[in-house]
Amino acid sequence: MDIKWQALILTVLILLSLTLTRLGDNIEKSEQALIAAATTPAPQFFTFQRATLVEYQPVQKVPMRKWDVQDPNITAHAALVHSLEDNIPLFRSNTHESWSLASLTKLLTAVVVLEDIGINKKIPISKEVIATEGEAGNLTSGEVYTARDLLKIMLLTSSNDAAAAFEEYLGGKETFVRILTDKTFKLGMTETVLEDGSGLSDMNKSTASDLLVLVKYILSRYPELFTWTRITELLVQPINDVTVRNIYNINTLVDRRDF
Repeated sequence: MDIKWQALILTVLILLSLTLTRLGDNIEKSEQALIAAATTPAPQFFTFQRATLVEYQPVQKVPMRKWDVQDPNITAHAALVHSLEDNIPLFRSNTHESWSLASLTKLLTAVVVLEDIGINKKIPISKEVIATEGEAGNLTSGEVYTARDLLKIMLLTSSNDAAAAFEEYLGGKETFVRILTDKTFKLGMTETVLEDGSGLSDMNKSTASDLLVLVKYILSRYPELFTWTRITELLVQPINDVTVRNIYNINTLVDRRDF
């Protein structure tokens, strides 16, 4: 055989040998990679447990409207029925229309007392306070109450005198109204305007939607306020007098078992 052919054949054999060697190395590396992948734990977000939790998250059930039941016939200017437990609106009518707030103002006044005065502060009753329109609460000039007891008097009897005492304690009506207004902004009650802390002013305006915001806030932070409003009667005593008197809740609903 010619030496050229011998050299060519030898070269081909060498190249073939190198190719087979590299192929074998690649196969071995692939096998090792597969073994490593099989023994390496999967990332946490791909685990079966994690996937199950994501897939079976509870879904809030929304009440279905029964279309064969007509809307309630109401005469109120605005109405709102809202499930506070599920945070689901059940009925709404004119909830963003503004109406006189009246004594519901005292709920926001109660929040100011708790947050800006303090439940244990001593609140004096002055002649100017007693001169406020209305006699609910039967307060007397010269008496001193804890803010807690005066709050209960205000909420149960809708005492304008009690609200005026809180206004006076914080520097007067103008200062108190400024605090009330700041509070509405912080709570997101953008449809509320206030001129006093008692609700005597016809300029106190709000909406059903804003009142819902206030109710939610009170329930989450100061649920005791609504607990107090369910008391039928209460013994109160000024801290500077031995006289004890009964105050009665003016809300006739407190006599109902389902209230």
